[in-house]
Amino acid sequence: MRKMIDRIAAYFGFVRATAREYSRINNGADSVARGQRWEVFYAEDGGIRDMIAGLRRGYFEKVGGLKPGDTESLIALGMADRIAREIDREVQTIIETGKLRQFDEQHANKIAAIRR
Repeated sequence: MRKMIDRIAAYFGFVRATAREYSRINNGADSVARGQRWEVFYAEDGGIRDMIAGLRRGYFEKVGGLKPGDTESLIALGMADRIAREIDREVQTIIETGKLRQFDEQHANKIAAIRR
């Protein structure tokens, strides 16, 4: 299933980052700022969360209008929904990584203050 998602994403010009690239992108020095920017855009009215929810709702509405036996369209819409969920998960991962990095920095500062 993962290979199929990768092939569909590659068709549209997207490729999955390797573990090394993903670590560099999400755990860099600016991961806190990146997480905060994404969180603001994710949570705002009409932001990423609302956009993804709207896409998923549209996919399910289209499924309701399919004729019985139209399995190809059903599979395509199911795959589109799965990709939308995966994008949502990736955005949430960026946000959580920023929060964890910020917590780690605050904790390290507290420990450093205690040792002084």
